[in-house]
Amino acid sequence: MAGPRAGNYAWRKPSSTGRMCWLLLWGLLQAWPTRGSVLLARRLPQPLTSPGYPEPYPRGQESSTHIAAPRGFAVRLVFQDFDLEPSPDCGGDSVTVAGSGVLSQLCGQQGSPLNSPPGQREFTSSGRSLQLTFRARASSQDQPTHLHRGFLAVYQAVAPSCEPLSEAGGGSAATSTPGATPSEIQSSCREPYYQEVSAGALCCPVQGIWKDRQDRQEGPHCVPVCGRPVTPMAQQPETLGSSRAPPGSFPWQALTVGRGRGGGALLGDRWVLTAAHTLYPKDSASLRKNPQVDVFLGHTHVDELLRQGSYPVRRVAVHPDYRQHEPHNFDGDIALLELEHRVALGPQLLPVCLPDTETLYRSGRWGHVSGFGVDLGWMSSELKWSRLPVAPREACEAWLRDRQRAELFSHNMFCVGEELQASGVCQGDSGSVYVVWDGRARRWVATGIVSWGVGCGKGYGFYTKVLNYVGWIKGVMGGKG
Repeated sequence: MAGPRAGNYAWRKPSSTGRMCWLLLWGLLQAWPTRGSVLLARRLPQPLTSPGYPEPYPRGQESSTHIAAPRGFAVRLVFQDFDLEPSPDCGGDSVTVAGSGVLSQLCGQQGSPLNSPPGQREFTSSGRSLQLTFRARASSQDQPTHLHRGFLAVYQAVAPSCEPLSEAGGGSAATSTPGATPSEIQSSCREPYYQEVSAGALCCPVQGIWKDRQDRQEGPHCVPVCGRPVTPMAQQPETLGSSRAPPGSFPWQALTVGRGRGGGALLGDRWVLTAAHTLYPKDSASLRKNPQVDVFLGHTHVDELLRQGSYPVRRVAVHPDYRQHEPHNFDGDIALLELEHRVALGPQLLPVCLPDTETLYRSGRWGHVSGFGVDLGWMSSELKWSRLPVAPREACEAWLRDRQRAELFSHNMFCVGEELQASGVCQGDSGSVYVVWDGRARRWVATGIVSWGVGCGKGYGFYTKVLNYVGWIKGVMGGKG
């Protein structure tokens, strides 16, 4: 059988006398791509790096790597590390990814708001090949030379069309089985961000629609994995006040901007849980049916969130028990935002879980709350978090009586914190969630939503009890609300 063709190169089976030399050359070609090199993508991911990585790359060079997939497959390319010398409009050092339907020029440093690094994007060809071109300008005697590592990427062969792991998102992956044709593939899921609910052999015809063996049209059943950050927060009993949140520690955290700043939490890959009063504030006379709200996800710095842009909101659902015109009644302070499109899950963007038991609300249980709200008198530019315990209900009721507060403390709420400890929660944190560790299921669960409080100093904060609204949440997300 003739081998796959890649550009002007035709891969043929070598003669027996030259087989050893060919295998040696192929191994060297895969490990150290040179100028104009050609790589064959396989099902298992393979590394591709800048020359000398992770040592600083040499100056004054340009190299191209053509990556080809077997017939019936496409190429996926993902950058795991990216560190080039910054330059305006990528006019200096840069990486260009080109192919059918894909054209991107990348430069700068991963995680930096400057220039155009790849971030968490995945580049998937619509045809059978991608070409990566790396350019490093020559050093100037008038300019100091800064050392940069270059890049580390991985590439692999994936099924086209039916394999939705492109920049648009999705959780299904495709793997071939021994003896199967390229279009007969076994469904699997992109772990650890998705899990497969029901396995089965599916085929991908030319028109790109998944079908099972009974010819029914359906795709791989991959569902988001909730409550399991790649870089979880450690349990630190001595932590007091608010602290800077490391990247990936609260991957469900959303920043909402509507009638002021608020927070939220990702549910699944298309919904955001938040507080109703961030959309319809108690102190507002506006009763608009369709509030305008922007949702930002996937980073711990506000500047980077704004640079990446917001996720369009398709629909807003507010619980029917919420009463905007009653300033002291925060019952039903819960809402859901349906995003226009599903988001691509990854280490910086994962959903949180919903509670399923009353034991998660026991007094003294510790949990975490995060948000982009006011910190030390200023609106925070980065995500902060605090570690706080569930408080005894009787203590919170007495605390409110002592202060002659008129707010309703219903059984759809619970309180968090300690009377003499700073809560670390303030304006701008509303809508963010309070999470506790469910040791039985080994996952983080959103038991509460930041709802209301008395100032930002010491004392208790009051949260919407999510467990009481799980039925409503599932109904709305299932299309019944």
